[in-house]
Amino acid sequence: MQLTGEPEFGVGDKALAFYHLLRNIVIMDPKELGSIKGWFAGRLPDGWFTGVEVTVEDDQIVVLGALPEMNLGSTPEEKEGAAAGRISRFREETRGERIGIAQEAEERFKKYVTWGATMGGVTKRFNPGGGGRSSGDRRVMIGRWLRRHGRGRRGAGTPGSAAPTSQIF
Repeated sequence: MQLTGEPEFGVGDKALAFYHLLRNIVIMDPKELGSIKGWFAGRLPDGWFTGVEVTVEDDQIVVLGALPEMNLGSTPEEKEGAAAGRISRFREETRGERIGIAQEAEERFKKYVTWGATMGGVTKRFNPGGGGRSSGDRRVMIGRWLRRHGRGRRGAGTPGSAAPTSQIF
């Protein structure tokens, strides 16, 4: 078996599988990928993106959305800075909804969800590697954000209500 280039033909499926492992190629059933793309197309709120690209990389679903173009700034540097600022604003304003959608998708497809946005040639990815299922620090950070916004373990944010909430990310 060759370790570089194409696999030897006639060796069988094991050689091909080993070749894909070496190349870090993820083979996904087109029906499963279509199901994931369709689910996100139906689940994402209207108005978030002017276009969205949903891909699968290893064990994560990557949702990269194009934000509406704005004519901000007169120089390329100003436009780049304005685009980065809009992406940051989008990230903060949609955090709660994105967490909820990611939780639903992670439960349904058993894959992490990574978000990103692009605008004016600037692309930013948020929470690479998933929603925090494997990282205790991220779970604590997201849990604090949820509690601060009245969605945490105590329900509506009142100290007396004891409605436990699942913290699976």
